[in-house]
Amino acid sequence: MSYSEILVHTCCGPCFAGVYPELKDKFAVSSYFYNPNIHPWSEFRLRLMTAGFAALHFGVKFFYDRNYSVKKWLEKVPATGERCIACVGMRLKKTAEFAKERNFGFFTTTLLVSPYQKHDEIKKIGFELAKKFGIEFYYEDFRKNYSDSIKISKELFLYRQKYCGCIFSEEEAARQREMPRRAR
Repeated sequence: MSYSEILVHTCCGPCFAGVYPELKDKFAVSSYFYNPNIHPWSEFRLRLMTAGFAALHFGVKFFYDRNYSVKKWLEKVPATGERCIACVGMRLKKTAEFAKERNFGFFTTTLLVSPYQKHDEIKKIGFELAKKFGIEFYYEDFRKNYSDSIKISKELFLYRQKYCGCIFSEEEAARQREMPRRAR
Protein backbone atom coordinates (compact mmCIF):
# COMPACT_ATOMS: atom_id res chain seq x y z
CA MET A 1 0.00 0.00 0.00
CA SER A 2 1.31 3.45 -0.89
CA TYR A 3 0.98 6.25 1.65
CA SER A 4 1.04 9.99 1.20
CA GLU A 5 3.81 11.72 3.07
CA ILE A 6 3.02 14.07 5.95
CA LEU A 7 5.34 16.48 7.70
CA VAL A 8 4.46 16.94 11.35
CA HIS A 9 5.49 20.18 13.01
CA THR A 10 6.75 18.80 16.32
CA CYS A 11 6.84 21.01 19.39
CA CYS A 12 8.20 18.25 21.63
CA GLY A 13 8.64 14.49 21.95
CA PRO A 14 5.67 13.89 24.27
CA CYS A 15 3.25 15.62 21.89
CA PHE A 16 4.67 13.68 18.93
CA ALA A 17 4.03 10.48 20.92
CA GLY A 18 0.35 11.49 21.08
CA VAL A 19 0.00 12.27 17.38
CA TYR A 20 2.10 9.59 15.70
CA PRO A 21 -0.15 6.61 16.59
CA GLU A 22 -3.07 8.30 14.79
CA LEU A 23 -1.02 9.08 11.68
CA LYS A 24 1.14 5.99 11.18
CA ASP A 25 -1.51 3.95 9.37
CA LYS A 26 -2.61 6.85 7.17
CA PHE A 27 0.69 8.45 6.13
CA ALA A 28 4.41 8.06 5.77
CA VAL A 29 5.26 10.33 8.72
CA SER A 30 8.22 12.69 9.13
CA SER A 31 8.85 14.99 12.09
CA TYR A 32 9.96 18.63 11.80
CA PHE A 33 11.22 20.57 14.82
CA TYR A 34 10.98 24.33 14.29
CA ASN A 35 10.49 26.19 17.56
CA PRO A 36 12.52 29.41 17.83
CA ASN A 37 10.15 30.49 20.60
CA ILE A 38 11.59 28.12 23.19
CA HIS A 39 13.53 29.80 25.96
CA PRO A 40 16.10 29.44 27.42
CA TRP A 41 18.66 27.75 25.15
CA SER A 42 19.00 24.80 27.56
CA GLU A 43 15.23 24.19 27.31
CA PHE A 44 15.43 24.38 23.52
CA ARG A 45 18.19 21.73 23.49
CA LEU A 46 16.24 19.41 25.81
CA ARG A 47 13.13 19.62 23.65
CA LEU A 48 15.11 19.19 20.44
CA MET A 49 16.82 16.06 21.79
CA THR A 50 13.55 14.65 23.12
CA ALA A 51 11.77 15.27 19.81
CA GLY A 52 14.65 13.61 17.97
CA PHE A 53 14.57 10.64 20.32
CA ALA A 54 10.81 10.22 19.84
CA ALA A 55 11.24 10.29 16.06
CA LEU A 56 14.03 7.72 16.31
CA HIS A 57 11.92 5.54 18.60
CA PHE A 58 9.00 5.55 16.15
CA GLY A 59 11.29 5.10 13.14
CA VAL A 60 10.43 8.33 11.32
CA LYS A 61 12.62 10.86 9.54
CA PHE A 62 13.53 13.83 11.72
CA PHE A 63 14.28 17.31 10.44
CA TYR A 64 15.05 20.40 12.44
CA ASP A 65 15.81 24.01 11.70
CA ARG A 66 19.33 24.93 12.81
CA ASN A 67 18.59 28.67 12.82
CA TYR A 68 17.54 29.13 16.43
CA SER A 69 17.13 32.76 17.48
CA VAL A 70 14.90 33.88 20.33
CA LYS A 71 15.85 37.46 19.45
CA LYS A 72 14.39 37.14 15.94
CA TRP A 73 11.31 35.42 17.36
CA LEU A 74 10.79 38.27 19.86
CA GLU A 75 11.02 40.78 17.00
CA LYS A 76 8.25 38.97 15.08
CA VAL A 77 5.85 38.05 17.87
CA PRO A 78 4.06 40.62 20.02
CA ALA A 79 4.62 40.53 23.79
CA THR A 80 0.91 40.92 24.47
CA GLY A 81 -2.41 40.15 22.85
CA GLU A 82 -2.39 37.40 20.29
CA ARG A 83 1.25 36.40 20.69
CA CYS A 84 0.39 32.70 20.93
CA ILE A 85 -1.53 32.71 17.65
CA ALA A 86 1.22 34.75 15.97
CA CYS A 87 3.78 32.24 17.23
CA VAL A 88 1.76 29.27 15.98
CA GLY A 89 1.30 31.00 12.63
CA MET A 90 5.02 31.63 12.26
CA ARG A 91 5.91 28.03 13.07
CA LEU A 92 3.22 26.54 10.84
CA LYS A 93 4.26 28.83 7.98
CA LYS A 94 7.83 27.57 8.21
CA THR A 95 6.53 23.99 8.33
CA ALA A 96 4.36 24.50 5.24
CA GLU A 97 7.30 26.05 3.36
CA PHE A 98 9.57 23.17 4.35
CA ALA A 99 6.92 20.59 3.37
CA LYS A 100 6.32 22.27 0.01
CA GLU A 101 10.07 22.46 -0.77
CA ARG A 102 10.45 18.74 -0.08
CA ASN A 103 7.28 17.62 -1.87
CA PHE A 104 5.32 16.38 1.12
CA GLY A 105 1.62 15.94 0.36
CA PHE A 106 0.45 17.12 3.79
CA PHE A 107 1.51 18.96 6.90
CA THR A 108 0.10 19.14 10.42
CA THR A 109 1.21 19.95 13.95
CA THR A 110 1.54 18.22 17.30
CA LEU A 111 0.05 21.34 18.88
CA LEU A 112 -3.31 19.74 18.07
CA VAL A 113 -2.83 17.16 20.85
CA SER A 114 -2.87 19.83 23.55
CA PRO A 115 -6.09 20.73 25.34
CA TYR A 116 -4.47 24.10 26.11
CA GLN A 117 -4.15 25.22 22.47
CA LYS A 118 -6.75 27.15 20.47
CA HIS A 119 -7.72 24.47 17.97
CA ASP A 120 -10.06 26.63 15.91
CA GLU A 121 -7.28 29.18 15.38
CA ILE A 122 -4.68 26.51 14.54
CA LYS A 123 -7.09 24.93 12.09
CA LYS A 124 -7.81 28.29 10.45
CA ILE A 125 -4.10 29.12 10.12
CA GLY A 126 -3.33 25.66 8.76
CA PHE A 127 -5.96 25.83 6.04
CA GLU A 128 -4.94 29.40 5.09
CA LEU A 129 -1.32 28.29 4.72
CA ALA A 130 -2.40 25.23 2.76
CA LYS A 131 -4.14 27.47 0.25
CA LYS A 132 -1.18 29.88 0.09
CA PHE A 133 1.45 27.19 -0.45
CA GLY A 134 -0.59 24.66 -2.43
CA ILE A 135 -0.12 21.83 0.07
CA GLU A 136 -2.76 20.06 2.16
CA PHE A 137 -3.16 20.78 5.87
CA TYR A 138 -4.28 17.71 7.78
CA TYR A 139 -6.52 18.56 10.70
CA GLU A 140 -7.48 16.06 13.34
CA ASP A 141 -8.47 16.75 16.91
CA PHE A 142 -5.75 14.75 18.64
CA ARG A 143 -6.80 15.92 22.12
CA LYS A 144 -8.34 12.49 22.67
CA ASN A 145 -4.73 11.22 22.75
CA TYR A 146 -3.44 13.72 25.30
CA SER A 147 -3.44 11.29 28.23
CA ASP A 148 -1.86 8.63 25.99
CA SER A 149 0.90 11.08 25.07
CA ILE A 150 1.69 11.50 28.76
CA LYS A 151 1.63 7.75 29.34
CA ILE A 152 3.88 7.01 26.35
CA SER A 153 6.30 9.79 27.24
CA LYS A 154 6.63 8.39 30.77
CA GLU A 155 7.22 4.88 29.40
CA LEU A 156 9.95 6.24 27.11
CA PHE A 157 11.43 8.46 29.86
CA LEU A 158 10.95 11.52 27.64
CA TYR A 159 11.61 14.94 29.09
CA ARG A 160 8.27 16.63 29.78
CA GLN A 161 8.33 20.40 30.02
CA LYS A 162 6.35 22.49 32.47
CA TYR A 163 5.45 25.38 30.15
CA CYS A 164 4.61 26.04 26.52
CA GLY A 165 8.10 27.19 25.63
CA CYS A 166 8.41 30.94 25.23
CA ILE A 167 9.83 33.37 27.75
CA PHE A 168 6.32 34.65 28.50
CA SER A 169 4.87 31.20 29.23
CA GLU A 170 7.96 30.36 31.28
CA GLU A 171 7.29 33.38 33.47
CA GLU A 172 3.56 32.57 33.76
CA ALA A 173 4.31 28.97 34.78
CA ALA A 174 6.91 30.08 37.33
CA ARG A 175 4.45 32.55 38.86
CA GLN A 176 1.79 29.81 39.09
CA ARG A 177 4.22 27.48 40.86
CA GLU A 178 5.26 30.24 43.27
CA MET A 179 1.70 31.29 44.19
CA PRO A 180 0.57 30.21 47.64
CA ARG A 181 -1.94 27.36 47.33
CA ARG A 182 -4.70 29.45 48.94
CA ALA A 183 -4.38 32.14 46.24
CA ARG A 184 -5.03 29.67 43.43
